[in-house]
Amino acid sequence: MTMSETASATPAAKKPKINQFRRLLWHVNRTDLGWVTKATLTSLQLGARAKRIEMLNSLPAAPEWSTASRQLNEQGYVDVSSIVDRGLAEAVLNVSQDKVSRLDELAAKQQLGHKSFWVSLLDEDLIDGAFATDHPFVRYAMQPAVLRIMGDFMHELPQLSDVLLTLSRPTENKPLTYSQLWHLDHDDKRVCKLFIYLTDVRDTADGPLTFIPAPSSKPFRNTIKSHMADDRVFAKVDRSAVKEIIAPKLSSFIVNTARCLHMGSRIQSDRTRLLYTATYIQPPRIYPEPPARFRAVGPLSDLERAVMRL
Repeated sequence: MTMSETASATPAAKKPKINQFRRLLWHVNRTDLGWVTKATLTSLQLGARAKRIEMLNSLPAAPEWSTASRQLNEQGYVDVSSIVDRGLAEAVLNVSQDKVSRLDELAAKQQLGHKSFWVSLLDEDLIDGAFATDHPFVRYAMQPAVLRIMGDFMHELPQLSDVLLTLSRPTENKPLTYSQLWHLDHDDKRVCKLFIYLTDVRDTADGPLTFIPAPSSKPFRNTIKSHMADDRVFAKVDRSAVKEIIAPKLSSFIVNTARCLHMGSRIQSDRTRLLYTATYIQPPRIYPEPPARFRAVGPLSDLERAVMRL
Protein backbone atom coordinates (compact mmCIF):
# COMPACT_ATOMS: atom_id res chain seq x y z
CA MET A 1 0.00 0.00 0.00
CA THR A 2 1.40 3.37 -1.00
CA MET A 3 1.22 6.83 0.52
CA SER A 4 -1.44 7.98 -1.94
CA GLU A 5 -3.68 5.10 -0.82
CA THR A 6 -3.41 5.91 2.90
CA ALA A 7 -4.47 9.54 2.62
CA SER A 8 -7.81 10.02 4.36
CA ALA A 9 -10.98 9.90 2.33
CA THR A 10 -14.53 10.72 3.32
CA PRO A 11 -16.95 7.87 4.14
CA ALA A 12 -18.28 8.40 0.61
CA ALA A 13 -14.89 7.21 -0.66
CA LYS A 14 -13.93 10.41 -2.45
CA LYS A 15 -10.32 10.34 -3.63
CA PRO A 16 -8.14 12.97 -1.92
CA LYS A 17 -6.67 15.79 -3.96
CA ILE A 18 -2.88 15.94 -4.15
CA ASN A 19 -1.22 19.31 -4.75
CA GLN A 20 1.09 19.70 -7.72
CA PHE A 21 4.31 20.00 -5.68
CA ARG A 22 3.53 16.77 -3.87
CA ARG A 23 2.66 15.09 -7.18
CA LEU A 24 6.00 16.18 -8.65
CA LEU A 25 7.87 14.77 -5.66
CA TRP A 26 5.89 11.56 -6.01
CA HIS A 27 7.04 11.08 -9.62
CA VAL A 28 10.65 12.02 -8.84
CA ASN A 29 10.70 9.58 -5.95
CA ARG A 30 9.73 6.73 -8.29
CA THR A 31 13.14 7.03 -9.93
CA ASP A 32 16.74 7.10 -8.74
CA LEU A 33 16.49 10.91 -8.75
CA GLY A 34 14.70 10.45 -5.46
CA TRP A 35 18.06 9.52 -3.90
CA VAL A 36 19.36 12.96 -4.86
CA THR A 37 16.42 14.56 -3.05
CA LYS A 38 17.02 12.30 -0.06
CA ALA A 39 20.75 13.08 0.10
CA THR A 40 20.07 16.82 -0.12
CA LEU A 41 17.57 16.75 2.72
CA THR A 42 19.89 14.59 4.84
CA SER A 43 22.78 17.00 4.32
CA LEU A 44 20.65 19.76 5.82
CA GLN A 45 20.06 17.72 8.99
CA LEU A 46 23.43 16.17 9.76
CA GLY A 47 23.21 17.03 13.45
CA ALA A 48 19.83 15.36 13.79
CA ARG A 49 21.08 12.30 11.92
CA ALA A 50 24.11 12.00 14.20
CA LYS A 51 21.76 12.03 17.18
CA ARG A 52 19.59 9.32 15.66
CA ILE A 53 22.65 7.16 15.02
CA GLU A 54 23.69 7.63 18.64
CA MET A 55 20.21 6.60 19.79
CA LEU A 56 20.26 3.53 17.55
CA ASN A 57 23.58 2.47 19.06
CA SER A 58 22.07 2.77 22.54
CA LEU A 59 19.63 -0.06 21.76
CA PRO A 60 20.50 -3.61 22.79
CA ALA A 61 21.91 -5.92 20.12
CA ALA A 62 21.77 -9.66 19.46
CA PRO A 63 23.36 -11.92 16.83
CA GLU A 64 19.99 -13.01 15.45
CA TRP A 65 18.94 -9.38 15.06
CA SER A 66 22.10 -8.64 13.07
CA THR A 67 21.44 -11.67 10.86
CA ALA A 68 17.86 -10.49 10.27
CA SER A 69 19.06 -7.00 9.34
CA ARG A 70 21.54 -8.41 6.82
CA GLN A 71 18.83 -10.47 5.15
CA LEU A 72 16.56 -7.43 5.04
CA ASN A 73 19.34 -5.52 3.31
CA GLU A 74 20.23 -8.26 0.83
CA GLN A 75 16.85 -9.77 -0.02
CA GLY A 76 14.42 -7.07 1.08
CA TYR A 77 12.51 -9.24 3.54
CA VAL A 78 12.96 -11.31 6.69
CA ASP A 79 10.77 -13.53 8.89
CA VAL A 80 10.96 -12.25 12.49
CA SER A 81 8.38 -14.57 14.06
CA SER A 82 10.98 -16.12 16.36
CA ILE A 83 12.48 -12.73 17.29
CA VAL A 84 9.54 -10.50 18.19
CA ASP A 85 7.86 -10.42 21.59
CA ARG A 86 5.10 -13.04 21.62
CA GLY A 87 3.25 -11.30 24.46
CA LEU A 88 3.03 -8.05 22.51
CA ALA A 89 1.80 -9.98 19.45
CA GLU A 90 -0.94 -11.61 21.50
CA ALA A 91 -2.00 -8.19 22.82
CA VAL A 92 -2.36 -7.04 19.20
CA LEU A 93 -4.39 -10.18 18.45
CA ASN A 94 -6.76 -9.55 21.38
CA VAL A 95 -7.49 -6.00 20.22
CA SER A 96 -7.98 -7.24 16.68
CA GLN A 97 -10.46 -9.95 17.62
CA ASP A 98 -12.55 -7.40 19.50
CA LYS A 99 -12.61 -5.19 16.40
CA VAL A 100 -13.68 -8.07 14.14
CA SER A 101 -16.54 -8.90 16.51
CA ARG A 102 -17.89 -5.40 15.68
CA LEU A 103 -17.05 -5.53 11.99
CA ASP A 104 -20.29 -4.11 10.59
CA GLU A 105 -20.27 -1.19 13.03
CA LEU A 106 -16.63 -0.29 12.29
CA ALA A 107 -16.97 -0.77 8.54
CA ALA A 108 -19.69 1.87 8.48
CA LYS A 109 -17.37 4.36 10.20
CA GLN A 110 -14.06 3.74 8.43
CA GLN A 111 -12.25 6.73 6.99
CA LEU A 112 -10.23 4.81 4.40
CA GLY A 113 -13.21 3.92 2.26
CA HIS A 114 -11.77 3.73 -1.26
CA LYS A 115 -10.86 0.02 -1.20
CA SER A 116 -13.80 -2.33 -1.55
CA PHE A 117 -11.70 -5.36 -0.68
CA TRP A 118 -10.71 -4.41 2.87
CA VAL A 119 -11.97 -2.67 5.98
CA SER A 120 -9.78 -0.47 8.19
CA LEU A 121 -10.60 -1.25 11.81
CA LEU A 122 -8.64 1.21 13.99
CA ASP A 123 -10.25 4.53 13.13
CA GLU A 124 -12.17 4.67 16.42
CA ASP A 125 -8.88 4.54 18.33
CA LEU A 126 -7.68 7.84 16.87
CA ILE A 127 -8.02 11.18 18.65
CA ASP A 128 -7.40 14.08 16.29
CA GLY A 129 -5.87 11.56 13.89
CA ALA A 130 -3.33 10.23 16.43
CA PHE A 131 -2.83 6.94 18.29
CA ALA A 132 -1.94 6.90 21.99
CA THR A 133 1.66 5.81 22.50
CA ASP A 134 0.52 3.06 24.91
CA HIS A 135 -1.77 1.48 22.30
CA PRO A 136 -0.88 -2.23 21.82
CA PHE A 137 -0.37 -1.66 18.09
CA VAL A 138 2.13 1.11 18.81
CA ARG A 139 3.89 -0.89 21.53
CA TYR A 140 4.40 -3.78 19.11
CA ALA A 141 5.96 -1.45 16.56
CA MET A 142 8.28 0.07 19.17
CA GLN A 143 9.93 -3.09 20.52
CA PRO A 144 13.74 -2.85 20.57
CA ALA A 145 14.35 -5.89 18.35
CA VAL A 146 12.32 -4.38 15.50
CA LEU A 147 13.87 -0.92 15.86
CA ARG A 148 17.35 -2.41 15.90
CA ILE A 149 16.79 -4.62 12.84
CA MET A 150 15.35 -1.75 10.81
CA GLY A 151 17.79 0.77 12.23
CA ASP A 152 20.84 -1.31 11.30
CA PHE A 153 19.43 -1.61 7.78
CA MET A 154 18.71 2.13 7.52
CA HIS A 155 21.97 3.07 9.33
CA GLU A 156 20.05 5.22 11.83
CA LEU A 157 17.02 5.13 14.08
CA PRO A 158 13.91 4.60 11.91
CA GLN A 159 10.80 6.75 12.04
CA LEU A 160 7.46 5.04 12.70
CA SER A 161 4.99 6.43 10.21
CA ASP A 162 1.73 4.58 10.90
CA VAL A 163 0.04 1.46 12.26
CA LEU A 164 -2.92 -0.19 10.59
CA LEU A 165 -5.38 -3.08 11.03
CA THR A 166 -7.16 -4.32 7.92
CA LEU A 167 -9.59 -7.13 7.22
CA SER A 168 -9.41 -8.25 3.59
CA ARG A 169 -12.53 -9.81 2.09
CA PRO A 170 -13.32 -11.88 -1.05
CA THR A 171 -12.72 -10.24 -4.43
CA GLU A 172 -14.03 -12.89 -6.81
CA ASN A 173 -15.69 -11.54 -9.97
CA LYS A 174 -14.33 -8.04 -9.28
CA PRO A 175 -11.43 -6.36 -11.09
CA LEU A 176 -8.19 -6.22 -9.13
CA THR A 177 -7.41 -2.70 -7.87
CA TYR A 178 -4.92 -0.73 -5.76
CA SER A 179 -2.67 -2.97 -3.65
CA GLN A 180 -4.12 -6.14 -5.19
CA LEU A 181 -1.96 -5.21 -8.18
CA TRP A 182 1.84 -5.34 -8.21
CA HIS A 183 3.50 -2.17 -6.95
CA LEU A 184 6.34 -0.60 -4.99
CA ASP A 185 5.73 1.79 -2.11
CA HIS A 186 7.05 5.29 -2.73
CA ASP A 187 6.33 6.90 0.62
CA ASP A 188 10.07 7.44 0.79
CA LYS A 189 13.28 5.90 -0.57
CA ARG A 190 13.55 3.40 2.28
CA VAL A 191 10.18 2.06 3.39
CA CYS A 192 9.92 -1.05 5.57
CA LYS A 193 6.72 -2.62 6.82
CA LEU A 194 6.29 -4.90 9.81
CA PHE A 195 3.39 -7.31 9.38
CA ILE A 196 1.59 -9.79 11.63
CA TYR A 197 -0.88 -12.32 10.27
CA LEU A 198 -3.81 -12.27 12.70
CA THR A 199 -5.56 -15.14 10.96
CA ASP A 200 -4.04 -18.30 9.50
CA VAL A 201 -2.95 -17.83 5.89
CA ARG A 202 -3.12 -21.42 4.68
CA ASP A 203 -2.91 -21.08 0.91
CA THR A 204 -3.33 -18.70 -2.03
CA ALA A 205 -7.09 -18.44 -1.42
CA ASP A 206 -6.39 -16.57 1.83
CA GLY A 207 -4.74 -13.73 -0.12
CA PRO A 208 -1.18 -13.95 1.25
CA LEU A 209 1.23 -11.08 0.96
CA THR A 210 3.05 -11.96 -2.26
CA PHE A 211 6.28 -10.34 -3.33
CA ILE A 212 9.38 -10.54 -5.50
CA PRO A 213 12.66 -10.27 -3.53
CA ALA A 214 14.64 -7.08 -3.96
CA PRO A 215 17.31 -8.41 -6.40
CA SER A 216 14.65 -9.69 -8.82
CA SER A 217 12.55 -6.51 -8.45
CA LYS A 218 15.32 -4.30 -9.90
CA PRO A 219 13.74 -4.06 -13.39
CA PHE A 220 10.90 -2.05 -11.82
CA ARG A 221 13.04 0.34 -9.78
CA ASN A 222 12.55 3.32 -12.11
CA THR A 223 9.11 2.54 -13.44
CA ILE A 224 6.63 5.40 -13.52
CA LYS A 225 3.68 2.99 -13.66
CA SER A 226 1.97 2.85 -10.27
CA HIS A 227 0.12 -0.48 -10.13
CA MET A 228 0.72 -3.29 -12.59
CA ALA A 229 -1.18 -6.39 -13.68
CA ASP A 230 0.42 -9.84 -13.65
CA ASP A 231 1.12 -9.95 -17.40
CA ARG A 232 3.14 -6.74 -17.26
CA VAL A 233 5.22 -7.98 -14.33
CA PHE A 234 5.90 -11.46 -15.69
CA ALA A 235 7.01 -10.04 -19.01
CA LYS A 236 10.13 -8.91 -17.11
CA VAL A 237 10.44 -11.38 -14.20
CA ASP A 238 10.06 -15.14 -14.16
CA ARG A 239 7.20 -16.42 -12.02
CA SER A 240 9.65 -18.62 -10.12
CA ALA A 241 10.96 -15.47 -8.38
CA VAL A 242 7.64 -14.90 -6.61
CA LYS A 243 7.32 -15.63 -2.90
CA GLU A 244 4.00 -16.12 -1.14
CA ILE A 245 3.99 -15.79 2.64
CA ILE A 246 1.93 -18.79 3.68
CA ALA A 247 2.10 -18.88 7.46
CA PRO A 248 0.01 -19.39 10.60
CA LYS A 249 -1.59 -16.75 12.77
CA LEU A 250 0.90 -14.55 14.69
CA SER A 251 3.63 -14.99 12.08
CA SER A 252 5.52 -11.71 11.77
CA PHE A 253 7.77 -10.48 9.00
CA ILE A 254 9.41 -7.34 7.64
CA VAL A 255 9.43 -6.38 3.96
CA ASN A 256 11.22 -3.47 2.31
CA THR A 257 8.21 -2.52 0.21
CA ALA A 258 10.12 0.22 -1.62
CA ARG A 259 12.45 -2.41 -3.15
CA CYS A 260 10.30 -5.56 -3.29
CA LEU A 261 7.51 -5.52 -5.85
CA HIS A 262 4.47 -6.85 -4.00
CA MET A 263 0.72 -7.32 -3.89
CA GLY A 264 -1.90 -9.06 -1.73
CA SER A 265 -5.51 -9.22 -0.54
CA ARG A 266 -6.60 -11.40 -3.46
CA ILE A 267 -9.08 -13.17 -1.22
CA GLN A 268 -11.15 -15.99 -2.68
CA SER A 269 -14.41 -17.73 -1.78
CA ASP A 270 -15.55 -17.19 1.81
CA ARG A 271 -12.08 -16.45 3.21
CA THR A 272 -10.89 -13.35 5.07
CA ARG A 273 -7.43 -12.19 6.12
CA LEU A 274 -6.73 -10.00 9.15
CA LEU A 275 -3.44 -8.12 8.99
CA TYR A 276 -1.44 -5.77 11.20
CA THR A 277 0.91 -3.36 9.42
CA ALA A 278 3.39 -0.87 10.84
CA THR A 279 5.21 1.39 8.39
CA TYR A 280 8.68 2.85 8.95
CA ILE A 281 10.77 5.24 6.88
CA GLN A 282 14.33 6.51 7.04
CA PRO A 283 14.20 10.19 8.07
CA PRO A 284 14.19 12.93 7.00
CA ARG A 285 10.97 12.36 5.09
CA ILE A 286 11.07 13.36 1.42
CA TYR A 287 7.49 14.62 1.49
CA PRO A 288 6.19 17.32 3.84
CA GLU A 289 5.51 15.76 7.23
CA PRO A 290 1.84 14.87 7.72
CA PRO A 291 0.00 15.75 10.95
CA ALA A 292 1.23 13.90 14.03
CA ARG A 293 0.15 10.25 14.00
CA PHE A 294 0.94 9.59 17.67
CA ARG A 295 0.13 11.40 20.92
CA ALA A 296 2.15 11.02 24.09
CA VAL A 297 0.56 9.10 26.97
CA GLY A 298 2.75 8.67 30.03
CA PRO A 299 6.53 9.12 30.21
CA LEU A 300 8.55 8.51 27.03
CA SER A 301 12.28 8.26 26.43
CA ASP A 302 14.06 10.54 23.98
CA LEU A 303 14.47 7.53 21.70
CA GLU A 304 10.73 6.78 21.71
CA ARG A 305 9.96 10.42 21.00
CA ALA A 306 12.39 10.41 18.09
CA VAL A 307 10.93 7.26 16.54
CA MET A 308 7.37 8.62 16.76
CA ARG A 309 8.37 12.22 15.95
CA LEU A 310 6.98 13.67 19.18
